[in-house]
Amino acid sequence: MLTAAQIMTSDVVTIAPNATIQDAIELLVHRRISGLPVVDPTGRLVGIITEFALLAMAYNQDVQNDPIEHHMTRDVLTVDASDAISHVTDVFILHRVRRLPVVQGGRLVGLLSRHDVLSALLSEQAPVCTA
Repeated sequence: MLTAAQIMTSDVVTIAPNATIQDAIELLVHRRISGLPVVDPTGRLVGIITEFALLAMAYNQDVQNDPIEHHMTRDVLTVDASDAISHVTDVFILHRVRRLPVVQGGRLVGLLSRHDVLSALLSEQAPVCTA
């Protein structure tokens, strides 16, 4: 059975808690991503900021220079690197999230999307070609 660590993206774009809302918006737009795990200097996951949350703040000039830590979601739903894909799938379905940070010992080690899981399941079911 596949695990989260086997299919996760390990090169995750993150942001620091003291970065600004404007920094986060620029990063999302330039990297074409929809969410940013917020990590402290030791790599510990401390929150997440999403495109949806930032959209709500985009026109409010009063918060553009606020630190991310004032607006991030602190109670982040995560999966462990050793979790089976069946468990990861259950979490996606139950909580209706778009992405799941993958942690090991509290430190961010990767990120999973619904697309990652579907792609892995499709690859597992693909017939082996022997020509």
